[in-house]
Amino acid sequence: MQKEQSMPIVPRRGPIALAYRVLVLPGVIAYLFAVSIVVLAGDRFWLVDLLTFAWPYIVAAGALLVVAAVVTRRLKAIVIALAGLAIALIPAADVPTARASAATSGLKVLTANLYVRNREDPAVFIDLLRREKPDIVVLEETTARWEQALSASGLFAYESSVDTRIRDSLKVFSTLPIRAETELKRAFTEERAYKQPLRLELDMGGKPIFLYAFHPETPRRLWQWRDRNDYLSAAADAVKGDLEKAPVIVAGDWNTPTWSPFFRNFLKQAGLASTAGGWLQPVTRFSLKLDALAYIGASIDHVAVSPDISVRARRVGPSFGSNHLPVIAELTLPET
Repeated sequence: MQKEQSMPIVPRRGPIALAYRVLVLPGVIAYLFAVSIVVLAGDRFWLVDLLTFAWPYIVAAGALLVVAAVVTRRLKAIVIALAGLAIALIPAADVPTARASAATSGLKVLTANLYVRNREDPAVFIDLLRREKPDIVVLEETTARWEQALSASGLFAYESSVDTRIRDSLKVFSTLPIRAETELKRAFTEERAYKQPLRLELDMGGKPIFLYAFHPETPRRLWQWRDRNDYLSAAADAVKGDLEKAPVIVAGDWNTPTWSPFFRNFLKQAGLASTAGGWLQPVTRFSLKLDALAYIGASIDHVAVSPDISVRARRVGPSFGSNHLPVIAELTLPET
């Protein structure tokens, strides 16, 4: 009696697995197209540039798509997903970054947006300053209450004028003497624009050092986006001129994420370098509504320096009632 030959059992793909396999390829294609548009055209279109505020999350999505493509075992999907992720990483690779320093002493700069609606006691922030002992403090959205409290703390011998705080809500406290204070007079292209960078010349042991305090418009509207970009461009020209005379430090709330082409363009136009490197940078501006869960937001508070300044350390400080976290940069300046 002839034995019946058994047929191999072929596992059936369920509808969910089949749909997953079918949808991954269009997903990675869409991702590749989207990140390519942002990288290539972010400096020309407002809404495209706004996507850079969420760029770390977009990069994370690209990494998940690579995993999804690998699970499907479709070579085409894997190649496209890897290409999309590689393009998404370009903005981080294109940021000029300051050299690292092994020195044990130097100049410490702290910048923080105090948040105009901050109801916390300024004593919390003053305690932070006592612990950190920064040489220079650059503040944005400074109110009279905070200005008076910080002035009365006695931590700093020098400070910028009240006029600057009233006009642009910018305030600088310093242990270094302030030789001169100038508001950069840029030409306005928008009728509602008024913000100007603050330029200080400080005295460090008899040698000059230039400090720029930044707080351009937040690009929520098209006119604000245009004015922020004009602000950065005008400041870059001024910084470039100062680089020929002395070291330069730029600090503040730039309302410009690290991944924006306008951040990179400013650094290249001015001849400066960022004190932060890599694509995975800590959030500095976050949502107060979600802070109980996580600091979900963007990295828009920066410290940039001239090529002759190196970085010993750079970190983000603790919360003090604002929707921004302070950025602290420990710098090493040239000896000559």
